[in-house]
Amino acid sequence: MKNISCSVIATVRNEVETISLFIDSLLSQSISPDEIIIVDGESDDGTNEILQEYYKNNKIILITDNCNISEGRNLAISSATTEFIAATDAGCVIDKNWLQEITKPFRSPVQPDVVAGNYDFDYHNSFEESVILATNNPQRTRSDESKYYPSSRSIAFRKSFWVEAKGYPEWLYAAEDTLFNIRLRQLGAKFVFAENAIVKWRPRTSLKQVGKQFFNYARGNGRIGFSTHGYLLNLKTHAFIIAPITLALIWPWAALLSLFPTYSHIKHNLLPQAKKAGEVSSDKHMLYRVLLIMEYVRLVGMAGFLRGRLDRMLDRSFKENQIAWMGISSIDEEN
Repeated sequence: MKNISCSVIATVRNEVETISLFIDSLLSQSISPDEIIIVDGESDDGTNEILQEYYKNNKIILITDNCNISEGRNLAISSATTEFIAATDAGCVIDKNWLQEITKPFRSPVQPDVVAGNYDFDYHNSFEESVILATNNPQRTRSDESKYYPSSRSIAFRKSFWVEAKGYPEWLYAAEDTLFNIRLRQLGAKFVFAENAIVKWRPRTSLKQVGKQFFNYARGNGRIGFSTHGYLLNLKTHAFIIAPITLALIWPWAALLSLFPTYSHIKHNLLPQAKKAGEVSSDKHMLYRVLLIMEYVRLVGMAGFLRGRLDRMLDRSFKENQIAWMGISSIDEEN
């Protein structure tokens, strides 16, 4: 099967401990990309110095610019000389067959416009394992059977569709790849899933980092009007739990009113996934770890969503930019 011309692009900032492993995994692919374009967002921890060595040895093309992730991806793609683009993220380790697998559909009769790659995890302790099991759908590898939003840590697409989509949305700090995927679908791009195109990444290593990550995800979703119904349902559920507890400060008996909604929330929203986590993990406490982290992520997610909605109210540019970029001010308008 004949290979296609493909550029690999990635952005990075302050990944000094992992950048060499990441670049080496790209250089060790079973099929070589035509070029590897790395955009460094002015790292100040030694990452850029390491990248300069790869650049001097003609291993990569390096662009250094004070930019966010979307701007960095757009810079890299605009510099690419090929029609097919494979995107990933620094901080990952790329399976040696990733590029071959993620470009395989382009060489088949299917002829897609976008290939959603797969991913796996590199966890080092029970906490990191619990974060993975609490925040990832066990059925994610079957996502091609439903509406799928691939992460830009593992995706390939035609550059012509990137041009038609007007690139990644540069006014967003988070949820930029979600909105990019939605825009590609809006334009009629054909998606397929490459289950064997795998990148490995390590989850956040502390509760504080996990909270910040999912707060920013939800804040981005709030800014673009994505999954509003789900966030509002979550807020409603927690209101029935929190309101009686608050009233209990005045009338202690009111705390009893929170028992049923708390039980129902745990039973229907948390326990099914936590049970599956307990079944696949060797840690006998994993079910309880996952329950706690799932609830923690929901709480910070609600806070992030509300902050994102406030951002939309206080800064009209979010709506205006989204309308100019894709014709609607909120993803909810698509449904």
